[in-house]
Amino acid sequence: MELVALGPGDPGPAPEPLTRAIVLIGYMGAGKTTVGRFLAQTLRRPLVDLDEALEAREGLSIPEIFAQKGEGYFRDLETRILREYAHGPEPRILAAGGGAVVREENRAILNQTQAYYLKAPPEVLWARLHGPERAHRPLAQSQADFLARFGQRKPLYESVGQPISALEAPIGVAERIALDFLAAEDFSLTVEGRQSRIRTLALKSAIYPRLRALAQGHKTFVLLDRAFLNEAPLFKALLPEAVVYCPKAKGEAAKTLAEAEAILTLMAENRLDRSDCLLAKGGGALTDLGGFCAGLYKRGLNLILWPTTLLGAVDAAIGGKTAVNLLGVKNQVGLFYAPNETWLEPGTIANCPAPLLAEGLVEALKTGLLFDPELAWLVENNLAWLLRGDLPLVLEVARRSAQAKARLVEKDFREEKGLRDVLNLGHTYGHVAESFHGPALSHGRAVALGLAVALEVSLSYGFDPHLAARLQKLCLSLAGEFPDPVPAAEARRLLAFDKKIRAGRLKFVVLKAPGEPEVLTDFEPERALAAAEALALRLS
Repeated sequence: MELVALGPGDPGPAPEPLTRAIVLIGYMGAGKTTVGRFLAQTLRRPLVDLDEALEAREGLSIPEIFAQKGEGYFRDLETRILREYAHGPEPRILAAGGGAVVREENRAILNQTQAYYLKAPPEVLWARLHGPERAHRPLAQSQADFLARFGQRKPLYESVGQPISALEAPIGVAERIALDFLAAEDFSLTVEGRQSRIRTLALKSAIYPRLRALAQGHKTFVLLDRAFLNEAPLFKALLPEAVVYCPKAKGEAAKTLAEAEAILTLMAENRLDRSDCLLAKGGGALTDLGGFCAGLYKRGLNLILWPTTLLGAVDAAIGGKTAVNLLGVKNQVGLFYAPNETWLEPGTIANCPAPLLAEGLVEALKTGLLFDPELAWLVENNLAWLLRGDLPLVLEVARRSAQAKARLVEKDFREEKGLRDVLNLGHTYGHVAESFHGPALSHGRAVALGLAVALEVSLSYGFDPHLAARLQKLCLSLAGEFPDPVPAAEARRLLAFDKKIRAGRLKFVVLKAPGEPEVLTDFEPERALAAAEALALRLS
């Protein structure tokens, strides 16, 4: 995949704390490397043990370096390696040596990272170092020296690192660091007098208390995507009175009136009332179905959406649009119904395959270009790590996208003011391509192509051509190979069914600049077709 770099003079991202290196510091025996391994698994970031990197660089063990070249040489090399990895291009987790804080230069480097001090009493740390473990450490040969050195270093650790107790099991220490690093405030939107809260639940373990709270005096209907069928016993254990149901089909195929009737019937048979709750966990199609049923049942009961894909988290689960398909046409029967809560849980989202993450990033890129240019640059500058499932970055993209869309939805919940029309950026030609190419072209990839075409049209409205070309490359790197343009006659036929047509006039969204969308209300379809042809020709 080609990564598109920012060019001279281009708008760049604000400094992102979430891309800083996370450095674990602390005295010998604190468990920095072991905690680092668990943290790396949790955050889906690579771990570098700086002592191991130093040994590999020299081809000698640390005791051998001390013996042959002295502590001064070791400290010089430690500083060089710390600087190299702390300021590297890839977000990493670093486990630093116990003496890394001794030098002022090192402390200055650590102050530019997110450092955590793994804290424990020196007597506990000494007891952890025994046998071969102590033999490998030149500065752990005398208990008296060990304790004295700890006293000297303790204030240095505290000056650069956030203290985290290292007394519990390493996996628990790693989880507390992850929760601190991923901490983010909830936000909400109010529509028609009803509050809809978007909660950031950074780790799945943070969701369990919320599930237990649901069990207090209310019934819960759990609608599960078939991909999570194995979680049914867990939901039944946490919610003793829960009804757990999985649709027979996957994805869009589950969004039928027949499936909705089955769900509504099961809810009625189990005597759910309006104080009870429907919890929908799955991708955008399943949260659409869950919202549709929750809005219809007894004219509306409590609804919680737990999107499990990035596309669902940044789009389908935000905004209150619910629907099922009819006669092979998407979203023909639906209603506006805002959830009580939407849970952004990045672990499940980040675990999706790269193609699914790419589809969500297309929607996030679109949202950023509409409302939050820094979000667009965040996607561009960190594309490789996002596609790898870097948890902090995936969460930040999901949160910023959801927040931007929520602000707009709050102003025009039922699409009566035309404010939400801008969300169709990239969708006009995207829907044409999706309909023409069928299953070979997914919705997310189709929107990426549509966004590239919209940027081509936007050149006539003042959009910077160099920036447009760069963003088009980004779109196409997310979409894959650009398929042949839709034949003109077929494109015109498909555009005639576009839901944005009013009184025979087609709406089309362009950008004058990032953050400056404009809705064209009498757009000639041939202009989109010509833009697609020009783009395909330029890329051939």
